[in-house]
Amino acid sequence: MIRLEDVDKVVVEPNGLRRDLFRSLNFSLSPAHSSVAILGRSGSGKSTLLKILAGLDTRYQGKYFFEGEPLLKNGATMARYRRENIGIVTQSYHLLSDRNVVQNVLLGFSGKKSIARAKECLALVQLEKFEKKSITQLSGGEAQRVAIARALVKNPRVILADEPTGALDEETENHILSVFSRLESEGHTLIVTTHNERVAGWCQSRLMLSDKKLVPQE
Repeated sequence: MIRLEDVDKVVVEPNGLRRDLFRSLNFSLSPAHSSVAILGRSGSGKSTLLKILAGLDTRYQGKYFFEGEPLLKNGATMARYRRENIGIVTQSYHLLSDRNVVQNVLLGFSGKKSIARAKECLALVQLEKFEKKSITQLSGGEAQRVAIARALVKNPRVILADEPTGALDEETENHILSVFSRLESEGHTLIVTTHNERVAGWCQSRLMLSDKKLVPQE
């Protein structure tokens, strides 16, 4: 379903030095309705890899295939690919403080069906009573769940989640994992970066970012 081939990625450090982040990195996820955890130390490139998979970062060498077809690394192609297939949960959430919870979940969507879907997604993450709340009134864990609901609203085929349970207590984490299990059973593909062994253990497979490559883990 998703494949990266021979990806090289260079980053520029704050001191101006260039560093190889990935070197001949390969990634393959097939079939659909599966889950994979990507682990690695801080700075190893987990978040950058998710941005590449989301089509948000095209400044790399290598090839990206989706369902066997190569994706062109231009803005229009990647924007369409992302819009049609990808739901993203970032560590920083990117919620708008001048809009309430349901408005944040609905960003880019309108109409009665979309509103109903947004409310359904908020119920999935146990925030059905928070629709009209201001983003500034939310705890870190609540904001994280709003970000998860927003990623689900368009019913994406692939969900990319960067530390999706990082700000959650154990009970809420268990609930979110049950939501992810339901999504997987319904045919969604999940790619998760995490430091959490419980979250990694929930996934069908684990990959470690090490020495600029992805290494399968038992």
